[in-house]
Amino acid sequence: MHLLKSYFNYVNRPEEALQQLLEERSLTQAYVGYFAAALSWVLFFNVSGGTSVLALFFKIAVIFAAELTAGCFVASFCGLFLDFMRVKTSPVKLFVLVGSAGFIKGLLIAFALIAAAIPSAQLGWFAPLALLLVLGLQLGYLTRGVKRAYDVSYGKALGAWLLAGVPACVALVLLSVFLVWGITLLF
Repeated sequence: MHLLKSYFNYVNRPEEALQQLLEERSLTQAYVGYFAAALSWVLFFNVSGGTSVLALFFKIAVIFAAELTAGCFVASFCGLFLDFMRVKTSPVKLFVLVGSAGFIKGLLIAFALIAAAIPSAQLGWFAPLALLLVLGLQLGYLTRGVKRAYDVSYGKALGAWLLAGVPACVALVLLSVFLVWGITLLF
């Protein structure tokens, strides 16, 4: 019920609701947001597939752990870049903000259901556009949230989020390289 109240407060008074969310540091709301994002990813890519329930639960657990890890990395690096710009931030508050942005990924479920409802249509190009739209909306929410919470310009807020994504992408690429390298050593 608290989650729904927070949503309606954000719709009515976004600045006050955002400040309240960040001051409460509600990790429960952040975890629910990360779980909603993980559920959205899994359903978006598996709604028309014939996967078992056990496999879906396993995928949700793995993606949830990946969402939490990415949220930690991105929030800490965004806080680091904002601190370089002499803006006093809190990585915990940014972690909660990233978690609350996970609810935006719920739109992926709607796109997946539309694609599943029209199986005869050629919607191969629809998936990347849906992903770009949702990730763009999430980046806009995060940028506006940092701007409102810390009273910085949109350019600084956007730059902090984009620069925070660079180390996360580098870590993902290195993890992929080591994973492929490890698999080739096994065989």
